[in-house]
Order: sequence, then C-alpha cells, then structure tokens
Amino acid sequence: MTCEKDFVLTIIPTYNRVQLLQEAVESVLAQNYPYKRIIIVNDGSTDETESVCYRYVKEYAGTVLYQSKNNGGCAGARNHGLNLIDEDIGYVCFLDDDDRLLPGKFSREVELLKKNPEADFSYADSIIYEEETKSERLQKVAGACNPTNLAIEHFLTNEAKSAAILYRVNVVKQRRFREDLRHNEDSEFFQRIAIECKGVYSALPGCWVRSHVGCKSRNILEIREAVLQASMDILRLYPAFYLSYKEKLDRQIDHNRYSLFVELMLKKRWDEARKYATSLTQNISLICYLNVYYRFRRFVGRLIKKRGQ
Repeated sequence: MTCEKDFVLTIIPTYNRVQLLQEAVESVLAQNYPYKRIIIVNDGSTDETESVCYRYVKEYAGTVLYQSKNNGGCAGARNHGLNLIDEDIGYVCFLDDDDRLLPGKFSREVELLKKNPEADFSYADSIIYEEETKSERLQKVAGACNPTNLAIEHFLTNEAKSAAILYRVNVVKQRRFREDLRHNEDSEFFQRIAIECKGVYSALPGCWVRSHVGCKSRNILEIREAVLQASMDILRLYPAFYLSYKEKLDRQIDHNRYSLFVELMLKKRWDEARKYATSLTQNISLICYLNVYYRFRRFVGRLIKKRGQ
C-alpha cells in the first residue's frame, strides 16, 4: 500500500497529435514506479484524440484522467492540469504529446529526491531524436552535475527539457505557466523555479524528445521573440539574480536582441528589426553577414539554373 503523497502525476497537454500522444501515454504507463497518474488535457483537438483518450480512461480507470478545453496553447493546458492536483500527489512531471519518458525515470528520480530532502526537484539530460535523419543524440542539461550553476546556465542556454524534470508537488502547486507566451513558456516557468528553488541532478537521461517539422522548436523567430521577452521580465522580477551575474546577463540579453535583429532582417521585416539594433559594431558585422549570405544565394541560384539548361 502506498504512502500518502507518493503518487507521480504526469500532465500531458495535447493538440491534434493522436498517434504521437499514444506513444507519450504508453511511456508513462510503462514506468516501473507503481504509483502514477496521468492527466491528458485536450487543447481543442479536431482529430480522434478524444475517443483515444476515453479508451485509456476506460482501460486504466483511476490512473488515466481526461480533460478537454478550448484551444489556448500549451501553457493554458498545463495550468488546467495543475488546477486538478489531488491531495495524494507528491510529484509532478510535464510531458509533451510528441515526447516520451525513458524507462525507470520515476523510480530513479523519486528515490533521488527522497535521498535529498532539501531538493525541490530533480533534473536530467535528454535524448534528442532527429526525425529527418532518424538519429539520436544525448543533450546535456544546463547545470549538469552542478546544481549551484543551474539558474545562470539555464538563463544562458534555455537547455532543460520539460519531461526531464520531476518536481515536488509543493513547488508547482501554486505556480503557473505564462499563458501570454505561446513559445518558451516551459523555459520561463523553469527559470523562475531554478532561481527560487534547489535542484538535484540525475545522472541518467530522463526523457526522449522528438525533433520534427511539426514541433514548436522549429519556429525560430517566434522563439527568439519569446526568449527575449521572458528574459527581460525575469531580470526585472529577480533583481538579486541580475546583480549577481550582471555582466553575463547583459551580454546574453544583447546576444538575444542581436539574434532577433538578424532573423527579422533576413525576413526583410525592416521596421520590426530596427528596434532590436544594439550597436554600430554589431550592425556593421550584420551588413557584412547579409552581403555574404545574399551573394551565396545568388551564386547557388545561378549554378542550379546553369545545370538545368
């Protein structure tokens, strides 16, 4: 019989990915940790998601729960799941509908947290699967092996996958994802926790993350905009954190502004790009870069045209 507050709750937001969703759910059900629950939050899907979810609810009554809401994005779907936390939940994990948990994650990381009662969450590396090349690679998490550097390293890299983190329930029960961010909302959520709380590093990867054409991480411009907005807000919200790493953080903000400037210039969105220009030196280097870029594009175009003749 389980002790109170031993259950791990996995919140899975989903939208029109019924085939991938099943792989995500099965990866949770396959965990060898016996005390687990799943809340699937359907964010307004128009495919067969609802019927598949009802099948899971019927087959795994009491383990799989299902909720449906109007489409509003991942942040709102995760928050909807957080609103449903029961008293016997001790830990919370967030899993995207196109990813999977790796075997043994729950038993391994619950045990790690029990051995480190001062820690508020565990975090781990991830396996990234590139769908186009059918290849896998290990992605190290920010602050790997060094939790004291997690907050600053995560701010600089945004490297921590949602499903690679296991939270104690009290850490997330009163916190919420920013629903005004349609991208990078998971990194912004974790950054606040990394600053305020203490983590413990798990030596084995915790999740398998699919990189594919349909994933949000391919929306480079939108992500850069969200990262810059979230980064500026974090520094205003945590002045002590800013003062502790001022030089590194200022440099990172400048880098984010410059990257967004370049992306907008390449898309010929001149007026939007102008507000992100930071210095004459950077603008000169940008002009040189764009000059080379467009010369190369013209050269390749002429080459292709010549071969086609």
